[in-house]
Amino acid sequence: MKRVVLTLMLLLTSIGTPVLAQGDSEAEFVVFASDRSGNYELYVLDLETGLTTQLTNDPADDIDPQLSADGEMIVFASDRDGDFELFVVNLDGTGLEQITNNNKNDVQPRWQPNGNNIVYMSDVNGEWDVYIITAATGVVRQLTNDPADERGPMAGTGEGAPGGVPTPGVSTPFPTAAAPTGDAVVGGTRLNVRANPGPGARIVGGLAQGQTVDIIGRYYDNSWVQIASPAGWVYAPLLTINIDLATVPVVNAAFTEAATATPALPTATPIPAASANLVAGIVVLEPSQPVCGQTFNVGFDVANLGTLPSAASGTVSLVDVRTADGAQQGTTIGGFPVLQPGQTFRVTMPLTISTWYNETHTITLIIDPGNQIGETVETDNARTISYTLSKGACP
Repeated sequence: MKRVVLTLMLLLTSIGTPVLAQGDSEAEFVVFASDRSGNYELYVLDLETGLTTQLTNDPADDIDPQLSADGEMIVFASDRDGDFELFVVNLDGTGLEQITNNNKNDVQPRWQPNGNNIVYMSDVNGEWDVYIITAATGVVRQLTNDPADERGPMAGTGEGAPGGVPTPGVSTPFPTAAAPTGDAVVGGTRLNVRANPGPGARIVGGLAQGQTVDIIGRYYDNSWVQIASPAGWVYAPLLTINIDLATVPVVNAAFTEAATATPALPTATPIPAASANLVAGIVVLEPSQPVCGQTFNVGFDVANLGTLPSAASGTVSLVDVRTADGAQQGTTIGGFPVLQPGQTFRVTMPLTISTWYNETHTITLIIDPGNQIGETVETDNARTISYTLSKGACP
């Protein structure tokens, strides 16, 4: 309690106006903002010695500081680029890094107990809502979305306050949010991470079964998603996705088809290597006119037109999207056994779609999406079909 009283006395007797100072009865230091030098800068108060050190020195206003639980880093808001963004800096003033970047205001940052995430307020979508950012990766999640002002009852633009941010000297109530559990979970035994979307893209990493990932972007048809760590693209149907992909930005990334295998012997008459060759066949819907909210079957013929049996059994991925905007409406996975040369197997996958009736939907089917089975040709593994979803009993 003595340290808290000392902190308040020193702040109240300091020259200038303190802004959102942070105190902690167990801390060795207190960080605060003051306009004693003409504009708001960050200062560090040593509770043992009573000495105050200026941490930042910039023509812009630096406000809303908070020290991390381990006492190593400070997060704060600054309008150095014309609007308020979030920055982190080491307690000794080194390692300054900007962690948000938009044309709106991000303010009132608060470290979460795990030390990895920061909750803050932003009007990036037109009103003040609560957001959380992972400091190391820059992945942002919006936690609230309503017309109300989420900054708290004492927020305002009083005298001396930078426009659109909380009144100086007023520390507004702030909720503590639980750390996110991950946007998606890997469902397969192993999933390749690729440099860009497509089965032919360069592999840059791998994910194990049950591993969680944060999604930061998506391909236009939601068939591939971009993840934060390891940075790259993964095939979406092999993930259990916990968020609405419509809230994730579409990334204009180049799609890489699987490369055609090079002939084994570069002779005058090319001789293809003996191998399996899985080929996408016909697609049949049963019933042929799917109805909203009612399960229908998608039959998909997988043929082995190669010279050897397939090395293993495999999977087929199915993605249903609204044709008008590419928004994903449903996914499923089917399986097929080891196929002998010349053998065809019909994979039957049940599917229920309950959205966007009386509109055209597109189904995309891909054989062996994870490229687990070696083939002479990898470019004939996909098939698409369109249908119009009947209304049925859907409201």
